[in-house]
Amino acid sequence: MNFNELQNQWNNEPTDKIRIPDNIDTLREAQTPIDKVRKKMKNEFFIQVLMMIFIAFTPMLLNFTDKLTALFIPFYGIMLSFTSYYYYKFYVFYKKSYDMTFDSRKNLLWFFYELKLSIELYKALTYIMFFLGFSFGVLAGSVTDNNNTITNFLDKNESGLAIAIAIIIGLIIFSFAVAEIIPRLFYGKHLNQVKAVLDQLDEE
Repeated sequence: MNFNELQNQWNNEPTDKIRIPDNIDTLREAQTPIDKVRKKMKNEFFIQVLMMIFIAFTPMLLNFTDKLTALFIPFYGIMLSFTSYYYYKFYVFYKKSYDMTFDSRKNLLWFFYELKLSIELYKALTYIMFFLGFSFGVLAGSVTDNNNTITNFLDKNESGLAIAIAIIIGLIIFSFAVAEIIPRLFYGKHLNQVKAVLDQLDEE
Protein backbone atom coordinates (compact mmCIF):
# COMPACT_ATOMS: atom_id res chain seq x y z
CA MET A 1 0.00 0.00 0.00
CA ASN A 2 1.57 3.28 -1.11
CA PHE A 3 1.25 6.76 0.35
CA ASN A 4 -1.53 7.83 -2.03
CA GLU A 5 -3.70 4.91 -0.96
CA LEU A 6 -3.15 5.77 2.73
CA GLN A 7 -4.06 9.38 2.08
CA ASN A 8 -7.26 8.36 0.27
CA GLN A 9 -8.29 6.16 3.21
CA TRP A 10 -7.64 9.02 5.63
CA ASN A 11 -9.73 11.42 3.53
CA ASN A 12 -12.55 8.91 3.32
CA GLU A 13 -12.79 8.51 7.12
CA PRO A 14 -16.15 9.89 8.39
CA THR A 15 -15.62 13.24 10.13
CA ASP A 16 -18.28 12.56 12.77
CA LYS A 17 -15.88 10.14 14.45
CA ILE A 18 -13.44 12.94 15.24
CA ARG A 19 -14.20 14.69 18.52
CA ILE A 20 -12.46 16.46 21.38
CA PRO A 21 -12.19 14.34 24.54
CA ASP A 22 -14.69 15.30 27.22
CA ASN A 23 -12.01 15.68 29.88
CA ILE A 24 -10.49 18.67 28.04
CA ASP A 25 -13.79 20.52 28.35
CA THR A 26 -14.03 19.46 31.98
CA LEU A 27 -10.57 20.86 32.73
CA ARG A 28 -11.53 24.16 31.15
CA GLU A 29 -14.41 24.44 33.59
CA ALA A 30 -11.83 25.02 36.32
CA GLN A 31 -10.44 28.11 34.62
CA THR A 32 -13.14 30.48 35.91
CA PRO A 33 -12.78 29.69 39.65
CA ILE A 34 -8.98 29.74 39.31
CA ASP A 35 -9.10 33.19 37.71
CA LYS A 36 -11.31 34.41 40.55
CA VAL A 37 -8.91 32.98 43.13
CA ARG A 38 -6.00 34.79 41.49
CA LYS A 39 -7.88 38.08 41.56
CA LYS A 40 -8.74 37.70 45.24
CA MET A 41 -5.17 36.67 46.08
CA LYS A 42 -3.84 39.82 44.42
CA ASN A 43 -6.27 42.05 46.34
CA GLU A 44 -5.58 40.27 49.63
CA PHE A 45 -1.83 40.61 49.18
CA PHE A 46 -1.97 44.40 48.84
CA ILE A 47 -4.47 44.75 51.70
CA GLN A 48 -2.25 42.77 54.07
CA VAL A 49 0.87 44.71 53.07
CA LEU A 50 -0.97 47.97 53.81
CA MET A 51 -2.08 46.57 57.17
CA MET A 52 1.50 45.74 58.14
CA ILE A 53 2.60 49.26 57.18
CA PHE A 54 -0.26 50.70 59.25
CA ILE A 55 0.72 48.58 62.27
CA ALA A 56 4.30 49.88 61.96
CA PHE A 57 3.03 53.41 62.68
CA THR A 58 0.93 52.33 65.68
CA PRO A 59 3.36 53.83 68.27
CA MET A 60 3.09 57.24 66.59
CA LEU A 61 -0.68 57.08 66.10
CA LEU A 62 -1.34 56.02 69.71
CA ASN A 63 1.40 58.16 71.26
CA PHE A 64 3.30 55.30 72.84
CA THR A 65 5.78 56.13 75.54
CA ASP A 66 9.44 55.35 74.94
CA LYS A 67 9.07 52.25 77.12
CA LEU A 68 6.09 50.98 75.14
CA THR A 69 7.80 51.74 71.84
CA ALA A 70 10.86 49.77 72.94
CA LEU A 71 8.53 46.88 73.81
CA PHE A 72 6.65 47.19 70.53
CA ILE A 73 9.69 46.99 68.24
CA PRO A 74 10.72 43.36 68.97
CA PHE A 75 7.09 42.20 68.81
CA TYR A 76 6.66 43.92 65.46
CA GLY A 77 9.92 42.38 64.24
CA ILE A 78 8.69 38.88 65.12
CA MET A 79 5.35 39.61 63.49
CA LEU A 80 7.07 40.89 60.36
CA SER A 81 9.24 37.76 60.08
CA PHE A 82 6.20 35.45 60.20
CA THR A 83 4.20 37.53 57.74
CA SER A 84 7.16 37.84 55.37
CA TYR A 85 7.40 34.07 55.15
CA TYR A 86 3.66 33.83 54.47
CA TYR A 87 3.83 36.60 51.84
CA TYR A 88 6.73 34.83 50.11
CA LYS A 89 4.86 31.50 49.91
CA PHE A 90 1.71 33.31 48.88
CA TYR A 91 3.51 35.23 46.09
CA VAL A 92 5.33 32.13 44.78
CA PHE A 93 2.03 30.24 44.56
CA TYR A 94 0.36 33.18 42.80
CA LYS A 95 3.13 33.48 40.20
CA LYS A 96 3.36 29.73 39.53
CA SER A 97 -0.38 29.54 38.98
CA TYR A 98 0.11 31.57 35.79
CA ASP A 99 2.61 29.04 34.45
CA MET A 100 0.16 26.16 34.66
CA THR A 101 -2.09 25.09 31.81
CA PHE A 102 -5.64 23.79 31.93
CA ASP A 103 -5.04 20.68 29.82
CA SER A 104 -3.70 18.55 32.64
CA ARG A 105 -5.36 17.03 35.67
CA LYS A 106 -1.96 17.08 37.36
CA ASN A 107 -1.77 20.88 37.14
CA LEU A 108 -5.29 21.26 38.45
CA LEU A 109 -4.50 18.94 41.34
CA TRP A 110 -1.38 20.98 42.11
CA PHE A 111 -3.42 24.19 42.24
CA PHE A 112 -6.03 22.61 44.50
CA TYR A 113 -3.54 21.41 47.11
CA GLU A 114 -1.41 24.56 46.96
CA LEU A 115 -4.51 26.65 47.62
CA LYS A 116 -5.43 24.43 50.57
CA LEU A 117 -1.88 24.82 51.90
CA SER A 118 -2.08 28.61 51.56
CA ILE A 119 -5.34 28.61 53.51
CA GLU A 120 -3.76 26.55 56.30
CA LEU A 121 -0.76 28.91 56.39
CA TYR A 122 -3.16 31.84 56.65
CA LYS A 123 -4.92 30.20 59.60
CA ALA A 124 -1.63 29.49 61.37
CA LEU A 125 -0.45 33.07 60.76
CA THR A 126 -3.68 34.48 62.19
CA TYR A 127 -3.32 32.48 65.42
CA ILE A 128 0.33 33.50 65.72
CA MET A 129 -0.60 37.17 65.26
CA PHE A 130 -3.27 36.81 67.92
CA PHE A 131 -0.81 35.28 70.38
CA LEU A 132 1.76 38.02 69.70
CA GLY A 133 -0.83 40.78 69.99
CA PHE A 134 -2.24 39.36 73.20
CA SER A 135 1.23 38.96 74.71
CA PHE A 136 2.13 42.51 73.78
CA GLY A 137 -1.11 43.79 75.32
CA VAL A 138 -0.44 42.02 78.62
CA LEU A 139 3.16 43.25 78.78
CA ALA A 140 2.16 46.76 77.72
CA GLY A 141 -0.40 46.89 80.54
CA SER A 142 2.22 45.66 83.00
CA VAL A 143 4.80 48.35 82.19
CA THR A 144 2.35 51.25 82.14
CA ASP A 145 1.56 53.46 85.15
CA ASN A 146 4.33 52.22 87.40
CA ASN A 147 3.73 48.58 86.55
CA ASN A 148 0.30 48.63 88.21
CA THR A 149 -2.17 49.05 85.37
CA ILE A 150 -3.52 45.51 85.30
CA THR A 151 -3.29 45.08 89.07
CA ASN A 152 -5.08 48.38 89.71
CA PHE A 153 -7.84 47.48 87.26
CA LEU A 154 -8.46 44.17 89.00
CA ASP A 155 -8.28 45.73 92.47
CA LYS A 156 -10.54 48.73 91.77
CA ASN A 157 -13.24 46.79 89.94
CA GLU A 158 -15.13 44.02 91.69
CA SER A 159 -16.01 42.54 88.34
CA GLY A 160 -12.57 43.28 86.91
CA LEU A 161 -11.62 39.62 86.61
CA ALA A 162 -14.88 38.77 84.87
CA ILE A 163 -14.38 41.67 82.45
CA ALA A 164 -10.81 40.58 81.74
CA ILE A 165 -11.95 37.00 81.06
CA ALA A 166 -14.76 38.26 78.82
CA ILE A 167 -12.28 40.37 76.84
CA ILE A 168 -9.95 37.41 76.41
CA ILE A 169 -12.80 35.14 75.28
CA GLY A 170 -13.97 37.83 72.87
CA LEU A 171 -10.49 38.14 71.38
CA ILE A 172 -10.22 34.36 71.01
CA ILE A 173 -13.59 34.22 69.22
CA PHE A 174 -12.56 37.11 66.96
CA SER A 175 -9.27 35.42 66.15
CA PHE A 176 -11.06 32.15 65.40
CA ALA A 177 -13.52 33.96 63.12
CA VAL A 178 -10.72 35.66 61.19
CA ALA A 179 -8.74 32.43 60.86
CA GLU A 180 -11.57 30.06 59.98
CA ILE A 181 -14.43 32.05 58.47
CA ILE A 182 -12.65 34.60 56.25
CA PRO A 183 -10.74 31.97 54.21
CA ARG A 184 -13.99 30.11 53.62
CA LEU A 185 -15.72 33.29 52.45
CA PHE A 186 -12.82 34.25 50.19
CA TYR A 187 -11.75 30.90 48.77
CA GLY A 188 -14.06 28.15 50.02
CA LYS A 189 -16.54 28.34 47.15
CA HIS A 190 -13.85 28.34 44.45
CA LEU A 191 -11.91 25.57 46.18
CA ASN A 192 -15.06 23.42 46.13
CA GLN A 193 -15.58 24.19 42.45
CA VAL A 194 -12.07 23.02 41.58
CA LYS A 195 -12.61 19.92 43.72
CA ALA A 196 -15.83 19.22 41.82
CA VAL A 197 -13.94 19.34 38.52
CA LEU A 198 -11.33 16.92 39.88
CA ASP A 199 -14.06 14.54 41.03
CA GLN A 200 -15.66 14.74 37.61
CA LEU A 201 -12.34 13.89 35.94
CA ASP A 202 -11.94 10.88 38.24
CA GLU A 203 -15.34 9.61 37.17
CA GLU A 204 -14.46 10.00 33.50
